[in-house]
Amino acid sequence: MYLVFTIAVGLVIGLIDALPMYLKKRGKEECLSAFLHYVVVTFIIFNVSLSQLGFNEFVAGPLLSLLMALPVAVMVSKEERKAVPVILVSAVVLGLVISIIKHFSLLWFA
Repeated sequence: MYLVFTIAVGLVIGLIDALPMYLKKRGKEECLSAFLHYVVVTFIIFNVSLSQLGFNEFVAGPLLSLLMALPVAVMVSKEERKAVPVILVSAVVLGLVISIIKHFSLLWFA
């Protein structure tokens, strides 16, 4: 059940990230890439702990999301420099949202 919940959260977070791109008439591939990126990021944040490095979950989520967004930001920077800060800020904010959902969902699945 936790796996289904994790995927459902990933789908919602993916839609939150991809919907503005779709509304701005970005390409289907770009929208799908952003959507799938956050489905995977959600899965990883829900299943990885960085407590051994001294990070609590509210730091780990944004950090993991930011680190996973860096390659995307580098690729996009060649074509659209203005999009890089948006990508990185979105990664931190959505990573925090994922961490908050993870924190409170642990109470439901404990």
